[in-house]
Amino acid sequence: MEKYKEDIAATRIGCLGSSDGRMLSQIATLGCVPKSAYKRLAVVKGLIPQTEIPKTDAIKAGDDLEMIIYNYLKSTDSRYESNPLWISDKYSKKNVKLISHPDLVLVDEKEKVINIYEVKTTKYNVEATRQTYKPQLYIHYIIGKEKAVQRGREWSIRLFLVHYSTEGLDLSNGVPFDISRLTIKRVKFSSSFFDVDKAMTIVDSFLDTFTEYYDGDEIDSVYLPEKVKQEFNTITNVLAEIKEREAKVEEFKKMLCDFMQEKGVKSIKNDAWAITLVQPSESVSVDYKAIFANEIEAKKPRVANKLKKQYQKTTQKRAYVTIKIKDNNE
Repeated sequence: MEKYKEDIAATRIGCLGSSDGRMLSQIATLGCVPKSAYKRLAVVKGLIPQTEIPKTDAIKAGDDLEMIIYNYLKSTDSRYESNPLWISDKYSKKNVKLISHPDLVLVDEKEKVINIYEVKTTKYNVEATRQTYKPQLYIHYIIGKEKAVQRGREWSIRLFLVHYSTEGLDLSNGVPFDISRLTIKRVKFSSSFFDVDKAMTIVDSFLDTFTEYYDGDEIDSVYLPEKVKQEFNTITNVLAEIKEREAKVEEFKKMLCDFMQEKGVKSIKNDAWAITLVQPSESVSVDYKAIFANEIEAKKPRVANKLKKQYQKTTQKRAYVTIKIKDNNE
């Protein structure tokens, strides 16, 4: 079990598989790569490592049941094979291959049929499960057809959904195998479900220029392109110099203020500049925020809420960037 799971994980780079069927279906429909697909394609391109999904009780139960079902079917026919790796020649592109890892495969040489089985363990009924995983099943279907053609004209495929219902079961302690919960349903595609070749072509073109990926809303500058980093360094050096000079100016103004007050000098002028001493003063104003908080909000909250709604105003603010220059000791 663990060995083939590791093999599947290894194909995450450079490949898209049946589990990416939903994403490929969306790309084919949109005619472009949506941002929701960027992270997965960053793994394909090798820009970021694949993040392991924590195994929940349901996932663990599904893995266990997949092996139990395989052993059960294997006992009925030794020709069953678990998780073969199929690589599509027809749909693979320069930057990305299309692959399939069907859960179970039985190649019937006598009937000249490749039987493909996808195992799903869900709490939903078999039809709802089929609809949910239809894009994944379709990838198995088209690559299975490709494998059948490679064997000869007389070969065909049969695709099955092997469904195990977990409705009403507690998965925390594992799931005992109950044959009455197992359903094997034939899945057919009478027409093209979605244009896989179109989707793969769009992905291939996208990967040509997909060279950087940033996960989240905050990034470390080490991941920026070298040219951008150089520009940032230039600007931050200028800002650091401005900050240092402003500090010197403030220090000078304080010294000058003390000097002018001590000497009784009101202003110093020449043709280029004028320095004027502003004497200490006192201004009186009304703190309307304090009045509202202490006299209205605190004593009459309903009135305060009504006034807020009545006099609220919306101000549209444009986006902007702030740059903070850190001190050496920060």
